[in-house]
Amino acid sequence: MRRPPWRWRDLLFDVTPVVVLLIVGLLDVAAELSSPYGDAPSWTAIPLVVLACLALLLRRRWPLVTLGVMPGLIALVAVAVPVQLTYWGQFVPWLVGMYSAGRHLPWRRGLWAIPISAAAYALLLLAYPAMRAPGDVLFNAAVLLGLWAIGRLTASWSAYRDRSLRLEFERAQAEERAAVRERARIARELHDVISHTITVIVMQAGGARLGAANDPAAAIDALTRIEALGRDSLAELRTLLTLLREDAPEAGETAPQPTLADLPELCERMRALGLPVRLQITGTVADLGPGVQLTGYRIVQESLTNVLKHAGTVETEVTVARADAPSALLVEVSRAGGDAASPLPGGSRGLLGLRERVDALGGSLRTGTRPDGGFVLTADLPLTEAVA
Repeated sequence: MRRPPWRWRDLLFDVTPVVVLLIVGLLDVAAELSSPYGDAPSWTAIPLVVLACLALLLRRRWPLVTLGVMPGLIALVAVAVPVQLTYWGQFVPWLVGMYSAGRHLPWRRGLWAIPISAAAYALLLLAYPAMRAPGDVLFNAAVLLGLWAIGRLTASWSAYRDRSLRLEFERAQAEERAAVRERARIARELHDVISHTITVIVMQAGGARLGAANDPAAAIDALTRIEALGRDSLAELRTLLTLLREDAPEAGETAPQPTLADLPELCERMRALGLPVRLQITGTVADLGPGVQLTGYRIVQESLTNVLKHAGTVETEVTVARADAPSALLVEVSRAGGDAASPLPGGSRGLLGLRERVDALGGSLRTGTRPDGGFVLTADLPLTEAVA
């Protein structure tokens, strides 16, 4: 794994302990803060103190290199030539190196610190008989292993903390993405409801206006349908808008969404506007999932609304067929060619919303023209809803 480059803060963190240990180590040589090992002059310990402390500069990035220099190289020097060793000058930096190996290396690589230190300690026992006391050997070995174990525990805790923070961040991101998807779904619902409602109301209001003088009963009937449609649409809009509130109630408290069973009522409403629509449902659709049911209903609703907007009252066929092999639901809306005298303005948002709905379920949507200049929309929806 590639290590990140050094930064000024990291450099300060690396250098400060080294400077402190170097000063303490030199004081130990000068003032004999601890009992030295070896009969060599005290000045011979100074180069080893400097070497041990400089090796600590690499302790976080290359801990095994640090242990190779100190105690490994120092032990070889002590065997080859007479030098003096001190507690603060060599042993304390050794402890820091063992901790660093446990803290900054993976588990398997970090284990190499133990045989390296054991080999170096064996060489020091050969060079300095005063270090061979069983109590001192056990104590020093226990301290070295203890510092390495503390480093491993610190690394494990740090990894656990980082993993927890990462999981918390990923969970927050997932919740945010889910909220965005839910609001996009609600936006599609609002578009479909409002587009259909406004189209039907405009058509009904136009009929009521034209028939008000000659056929008041027909005008009253149209106004009655507008009132009923407006009341139903308001209830559905209230449900959708409630979902956008921070204190939205549980799903069980909201009104049910339309299903394929509501298609006959939808087609009857469109017929009342003068749209000659034929509906054919093949197979059992009542047991389909709510996502498939709602998507199928919205496809038909949006398609019939667009027929009124762009083609007027032309012959339209709606086919809903369930096929078990392959496992899919076919929804097809086909209209004949027409030339509406005053088509309502429309955009591409409705078709885009339908594609998003179908894609979310893992289905496919196709559109095309008929030989007579008409338009056909076909959607294949999987019977099992796709898992996001």
